[in-house]
Amino acid sequence: MKKGLCAAALLFVLLFAGRLCGAPTVERLTKALPRFEGWKMETPFSMPEDGFVTVGADYYQGDRFFQFMVISGPEAPSAGPLPEELEQDRAAGRAETEEAVFSFLTLGGFPAVKVELKDESGATIWVDLDGKGWLLLGGDGMTGAEIEKLLGKVNLKGFAGLVR
Repeated sequence: MKKGLCAAALLFVLLFAGRLCGAPTVERLTKALPRFEGWKMETPFSMPEDGFVTVGADYYQGDRFFQFMVISGPEAPSAGPLPEELEQDRAAGRAETEEAVFSFLTLGGFPAVKVELKDESGATIWVDLDGKGWLLLGGDGMTGAEIEKLLGKVNLKGFAGLVR
């Protein structure tokens, strides 16, 4: 009888611990996804990986589109968007490849990398959330300035508090 109770208690604890470690993070991140005035948010998505999770949504305004994502977790990719060979250019505030221009800036107190494609087909901004994850906003046909303006409406400190 005691073994059965202990086994049941252990199973309950494991199930409850799994819910505390996994699902609530996805739920909290999904609930925190911003609403942007004039933009329609599609159904949010989540992609759990080993050691991190990606949560986001697509936003539409007529034929315009952008995607907002948060990558959270201890194993979240730490490199970000910058190719390793350009890392030394970070101090200069700008780096270039054949396809893109990388600009380094600070948004809401967080370091960020703006990636603008040279063919003007789109841009993305990656915000480093205290080394615990990334927040990304990018869209086809959008400029870095448009994305920066949208990110100005996002509670970056709130997202930094949610990632772990």
